[in-house]
Amino acid sequence: MRVFVLLNQSARTAKGSDQEECARKVEDAFAKRGAVAVIKTVHGSEIIGAVQDYLQRQACDPSTGYDVLVVGGGDGTIGAASGVLIGNSEPFGILALGTLNHFAKDLSIPLELEAAVEVILQGKSRLIDAGELNGRIFINNSSVGLYPFMVASRIAEQNRRGFGKLVASIPAIARTLFKGTWHRFYIRFENRKLSFRTPCIFVGNNMYDLGLERFGSRSRLDLGELSVFVINLQTKLALLLLPFRVALGITNRSRDIEVFKTDAVEVASRLRRLRVSLDGEVKMIETPLRYSIKRRALCVLAPVEDNRINEAEN
Repeated sequence: MRVFVLLNQSARTAKGSDQEECARKVEDAFAKRGAVAVIKTVHGSEIIGAVQDYLQRQACDPSTGYDVLVVGGGDGTIGAASGVLIGNSEPFGILALGTLNHFAKDLSIPLELEAAVEVILQGKSRLIDAGELNGRIFINNSSVGLYPFMVASRIAEQNRRGFGKLVASIPAIARTLFKGTWHRFYIRFENRKLSFRTPCIFVGNNMYDLGLERFGSRSRLDLGELSVFVINLQTKLALLLLPFRVALGITNRSRDIEVFKTDAVEVASRLRRLRVSLDGEVKMIETPLRYSIKRRALCVLAPVEDNRINEAEN
C-alpha cells in the first residue's frame, strides 16, 4: 500500500520540534504496518494547492499513483483539504495534529499517531456531511459576531508574543468582551424571517451537544442538517459565563439562546462585508451569508466500530 501524506508544518505536533523527525515518525508508523508513506510537509496556506496537485496527478496516471491521501494537521488544515476533496469518491485519512482536533474527535479518530495510522490502513470509508458558506466548505462550524473578533485577537496575540492557542485565548477573550458590540442580523430559513440583535450567531455542521458530558461535540455527522445558535442580548458577564451555564443545563432557552435546525439559512446585515469564522479561520465575506448543508459529500476513513456515521456505499 502506498500512502501520500500531506503534513502542515505549523501543526501542533510539528511546531517547535524538528519537522524531519515528525515526518520520520509518521513514515515509520506506516512502515511498521507494511505501508510505504511518502511525506510532503507544506505551509498551511499551501494545503489547498497541494491537494489539487495530488488529485491532478492521480487523474493523469492512476497506475503509478497512491492508494490513499492522508492529511495531517488541525481542524483548519483538514477543513481546507476538505474544500478540495468534497464530492470525491475516494476516502482520505486524517492525522489529528492540531491543538483541539474537534473534527477528529467527533469522528472517533484517535489522536495518538500509531492508532490513527491503524484506522487509515483498515480502510473503512464513511460518508459525512459538510457545511457550505457562499461557496466555502467548513467541516465544524462558522460564526459571526464576537467569536471571529476573538479569533483574530488570539492570532495577533500568538504572533506578537509567541503564545500557544489556548494561552493566547485568555487575553483575546477579555479584549473581545471589553471592546465588543452587539449587531443586528436578519435570518431567513424555511419561509421564516427573523431579526436579532445579538453578540454572536453560530452555525454548525450537524447538531452540537449542549449537555455537560459531551458539551461542544457532535454525536452524528450525517443527518443532513445545520444547527443554528443565536445568542440573545445579555450583559457581558452573562455572556462570559454562558458556556458554563449551558453545559450545566441552567440556561433559560427563551432568555439566553435560540436554537434552530435547518438545511439552509441566510444571515443578512446592514454591512456589506462581515468578519466570519470558518473552522477557526477568519475571513471577510460579503453579505448575505448563505449557509447550506452538503449531505454525505465528504468521504473519510474513520474507525470501523464507530456506528454514529454511515458506511460509504460501494
